[in-house]
Amino acid sequence: MTRFLTGQFSNPIRAAACAALAVTLAAACGGSEPGLARGKMLFDTCSPCHGSEGAGDQTLGAPAIAGGSTWYLTDQLLQFQGGVRGYHHTDAEGLRMRPMSRALFDDTGDIESVVEYVVSLPIPDPPATAEGGDVESGEEDYIALCANCHGRDGRGDETLQAPSMLHLSDWYIVSSMRKYRDGVRGAGGAGLGATMRAAVTGFDDERIDNVTAYIMTMQRLPRKAPAPPPPPLPPIDVDPAILPEGVTIAMVEEGQQIFNTTTGICFTCHLREGVGGPLAPNLTDTEWLNIDGEYEAIVRIIMDGVPEPIEYPGMMQERAGMPLTDEQVRAVAAYVFTLSR
Repeated sequence: MTRFLTGQFSNPIRAAACAALAVTLAAACGGSEPGLARGKMLFDTCSPCHGSEGAGDQTLGAPAIAGGSTWYLTDQLLQFQGGVRGYHHTDAEGLRMRPMSRALFDDTGDIESVVEYVVSLPIPDPPATAEGGDVESGEEDYIALCANCHGRDGRGDETLQAPSMLHLSDWYIVSSMRKYRDGVRGAGGAGLGATMRAAVTGFDDERIDNVTAYIMTMQRLPRKAPAPPPPPLPPIDVDPAILPEGVTIAMVEEGQQIFNTTTGICFTCHLREGVGGPLAPNLTDTEWLNIDGEYEAIVRIIMDGVPEPIEYPGMMQERAGMPLTDEQVRAVAAYVFTLSR
């Protein structure tokens, strides 16, 4: 695949000039109401890198952002402001973007306005610029490791904070995956960035090229059309006699819903109904890697997480990294307990 040159054009003088302009424009917009007009004015500080139409610039490592999702653009600006992105000393593009984001003030409507304007821009359809990449092999990796969050058709899922893969430039997909793999992004040990990092940790450049080649075959799908819902979960069919003391069928049913939906996001690594995948083990067999498989042990491991997995790359965060209550954790444990019995 073509060798990408992102990071080689991060001129600190230019970055400083753009940041100064951003502060000036933000101050100038201070008296205007939040909205499209204000967003257009603020976007003047974004266009030197992202382009006047938001179509991006490979030489600057600036991705296409036009027509993106409101939730994702907002979230990324806040992550840059908070140092969740743009923190690594080798991330030239992120380090350039971080001071630009800090010139925007969320409480005065700057972020809301500039995001509204960017979303209003025509969605670009960047052509493939990379060479190589095996689409068939990339499809296998994508379905196994990416589809649970980003969708089988690449449309993304806001509830999982997984952005759309559609209409992105291939060089940006490659760059992003390499950053996650190398710990430049998602290395904080928490949040969904860590889940993304776990998915690509074992990838070499060839596998990244393959997945990118496959994603580029999705480019013509409608970017904002919702993906079809998953099939309904099967009814719980468990003999109450096998349940531990204090565990009820109602708890198992609740746990099934939490495990297999965005409430608990367990399915993103263990896959639907716990059959396991490349990121996390099968929970439907009798082999347990970290515990003995008894109910209270399952409760504890969900509570505490698995910071250093034995065989799988997917680090399990405390309570799956979600705001699960003790009761919800016990319900998930009840469901997992039944999967192997």
